[in-house]
Amino acid sequence: MVEYSAILGPVDSAFYYVDRPETPMNIGALTIFDGIMDFDDLVAHIDSRLHQIPRYRDRVIQAPFNLGQPVWIPDPDFFVGNHVKRVCVDAPGTEVELRKLAGQLLSKMLDRSRPLWEIYFIEGFDNRTALFFKVHHCMVDGLAAIELFTFLMDVQQDTAANQRNRERKPLFDPPTLPDPIELTRDSLIHDVVHQFGLLQKLGRETLRMGKALTDREQRLKMLLAVAHLINDNLQPIKKLPINGKNSGMQHMVWAEFPLDEIHAIRAQCGASVNDVMLALLTKAVERYSAARGSIDQPFLRVLVPFNMREEREKDDYGNRISVLPIDIPFNIPDPLEHLKAVTRFSKAMKESSLAYSMDLFLTLPALLPAVTHSPIWNLAPVAFSLLAHTWCTNVAAMPVPVYLLGHEMKHVYGYFPLNPSMGLASVVVSYNGCVTMSLMTDQAIVEDPNALERALKEAYLDLASGLPERKPAPRVEIESHPVAFPESDIVKQNGSYTESLAVASAVQPMATASEPLQQTAAILTRERPKLFSDDWAKALQEEINRSEAYRSVSLNWTAGALAFVMETAPDHGFESPAAVWLDLYRGVCRSARALSVQEAIHETSFAIQGAYHAWMDVLAGRAAPLVMLSNGRLKLKKGALLRLLPHTRSAAELVRCAQRVPWE
Repeated sequence: MVEYSAILGPVDSAFYYVDRPETPMNIGALTIFDGIMDFDDLVAHIDSRLHQIPRYRDRVIQAPFNLGQPVWIPDPDFFVGNHVKRVCVDAPGTEVELRKLAGQLLSKMLDRSRPLWEIYFIEGFDNRTALFFKVHHCMVDGLAAIELFTFLMDVQQDTAANQRNRERKPLFDPPTLPDPIELTRDSLIHDVVHQFGLLQKLGRETLRMGKALTDREQRLKMLLAVAHLINDNLQPIKKLPINGKNSGMQHMVWAEFPLDEIHAIRAQCGASVNDVMLALLTKAVERYSAARGSIDQPFLRVLVPFNMREEREKDDYGNRISVLPIDIPFNIPDPLEHLKAVTRFSKAMKESSLAYSMDLFLTLPALLPAVTHSPIWNLAPVAFSLLAHTWCTNVAAMPVPVYLLGHEMKHVYGYFPLNPSMGLASVVVSYNGCVTMSLMTDQAIVEDPNALERALKEAYLDLASGLPERKPAPRVEIESHPVAFPESDIVKQNGSYTESLAVASAVQPMATASEPLQQTAAILTRERPKLFSDDWAKALQEEINRSEAYRSVSLNWTAGALAFVMETAPDHGFESPAAVWLDLYRGVCRSARALSVQEAIHETSFAIQGAYHAWMDVLAGRAAPLVMLSNGRLKLKKGALLRLLPHTRSAAELVRCAQRVPWE
């Protein structure tokens, strides 16, 4: 039997089947870097790191007559040069020409005879290079796409250091593709295992739903959300000027906003960043629609993808998403009152647990014979067109600048597929202090996408006009790295919490004059276990679980356990290396212990190693661990640094907890 990578999941299969020229199912990003990048160096760089993401060397095959599920299998003809392509914008090479080219690239389907991704190297700018990343939605969801995308990036501009950190590329020698008879036989066998796995998943989701229904408070939230939906669906929704028949010819525009101002806006009424962006999108659609006639429809219904990825699925590449319909009212003149209305409905839907029922619903067709999947999913876009007007997804990128071949990424604009009958989809991306909303439009439906962009910017100016004048954030020097401390809090995105990306990784000293004297006294009188011992690990666990500050900024941590490794330091009592292991999950430390370095690296998702003096600087508050990881004073022995960067506030609070644990 041929070794297959995986069977496409239920949502993956849906995206695979609904892919068509009018609505190609591609996701990705347009990125702009400073300076002129070398094309051959880029191809070599991608080729050197691609083994870290083996799905990008897999292609999809399916048994004849759809007798089995679509499966991933290593492509025996894989060649990176087939996927990294060179194009040039028309003269004079301005943003206008770039947007036009991006629309053309968006409109093309990916070749199914190869792995379903492409990167376009775009030339023709004045001292800039653009890259257009394109991946089929059946391969990854938005969160996984960002994570895979970051494997190509570095947090240091030093190209020599980045070159030294490259791993040796392993040999890639896949078998030939199976013949049709062999493929059919294998598919039928794999289907049995796949169906059993789906039944287990449905069982877990059913138990989760049952638990929600038996909880009085959760049941009330669910019933409230259902009441909202029933009330808004007594009559079918009416089409807006952003709805119609898709042509497949797409266009892409975008607008960028300062993240600190978005935070200031949302703080006025307890909204999230995503609530603010949904409010801006609705106002833009309302203005665009009003300019083209009266609006009989009282609200805009936006489908918002909801992250369903669990801890056990953190390394899976496929889609683990559900969707929630968010109804946002029109005709509320006051921008702040409009934002409050968005926040109320958004909060009710996100807290309702209805995303689990939607996930359950999307999984059910996968239990039917494989030959029925294509016709079933071909009806799904029609159903979605009757349920909603548009899509909007929110993806958090990196909070600090990242580099590719020494060139800083200045801008990133995400994109998302259009659903049949929907002429508009939008993607919100946070990166390095900015929030960008990209608008993908079908040229046969949205005749003037630039008008939508202007309306989006006007809506932002209206909402930001009431902001008080803000003082600049104080700056602190840590190891010659300037770090800002702007106002921030938790941002709820697509049902999971994500730390504010405006916050840099900084650590304050253990005690300040403003802390209660009782807390300081308690710290001084506690027992002092040996640093990095089992008792110290247990004490750290207790401190973490006592910290409301850590819990509140770590609710989205599902990346796995973390280990701290102390290198040998005989002069300080460490005759051999020592390690502590922390099982961290959604703001809680579930277990902690001391263990060997080999066990620490084997049993954790991230292992951070450092010399004695480096750890002393961390525990004394003289240095931030993520900054030390980027400059090499601490070493990441396991895990990817770019996966840690969105968790800067969580890292800071974790270290503050460690600072409060006495040791000898």
